[in-house]
Amino acid sequence: MSQFNTITVKNLSKCYDQSNVEEKKYVLENVNLHLKPGEFYILLGPSGCGKSTLLNIIAGFISKTKGEVLIDGQEIVKPGRERGIVFQNSDASLFPWLNVRENIEFGLKMKKMPLVQREKLSQKYIQLVGLEGHEKKYPSELSGGMKQRAQIARVLVNEPEILLMDEPFGALDAQTRRVLQKEVVHIWQQTKKTVIFVTHDIQEALIIGQKIGIMSKSPSACIYQEYDVHLQYPRDVTGRRFNLLYQTILGEMENGVEIGGDRI
Repeated sequence: MSQFNTITVKNLSKCYDQSNVEEKKYVLENVNLHLKPGEFYILLGPSGCGKSTLLNIIAGFISKTKGEVLIDGQEIVKPGRERGIVFQNSDASLFPWLNVRENIEFGLKMKKMPLVQREKLSQKYIQLVGLEGHEKKYPSELSGGMKQRAQIARVLVNEPEILLMDEPFGALDAQTRRVLQKEVVHIWQQTKKTVIFVTHDIQEALIIGQKIGIMSKSPSACIYQEYDVHLQYPRDVTGRRFNLLYQTILGEMENGVEIGGDRI
């Protein structure tokens, strides 16, 4: 298999306060992770365990303290065009004075892409995220779900090879969240991108992910268990295998006990 878009994290640690060398308190400690090209990976763990910190290190937004973060064998030292990130708060990502199409095309315009070319490309992703007919609306006229669709399209239109998603549906109502979970799986299947998706919701993790990495509580959080999710898409949340895996992961997260043996 090609190594293109492979993400490797080796013995990664992060400490924000380094004033006391003798008693460093690590938010993350000895995190190890390996993603295959095109894999949909879930970072699952309780709020405050360092999931977003790890994602931001992979994005290149914050620095690590120790260890390695590699994409295709190359060390990450800063943000790069090959990585696109979708945040939980779409309001912070969309310019209120630009309409949907203008927001989506903003990065292309900054790259001085010709008008005809960027309109063609933006239309492709407007269709992909289901925003046809809403191109001329401004963010204030959009629902929460439509704002997130616009943010996702704005990231995808720049055609990153890796998609990093930081609890993108966390602020949405349950019905909108379910719709967008299906949409993001569809987008992943269409684009074949490598995806890391942060969530604290076990059901969401099982609905969308191929592999789930469970993070321990902070401080000194790490990925201490992984599960391969061998369930067909779309996932049946009422199915026996789905609920057995749900209960297994729930018990592990509540008890903080590693479960040995074969993975389900």
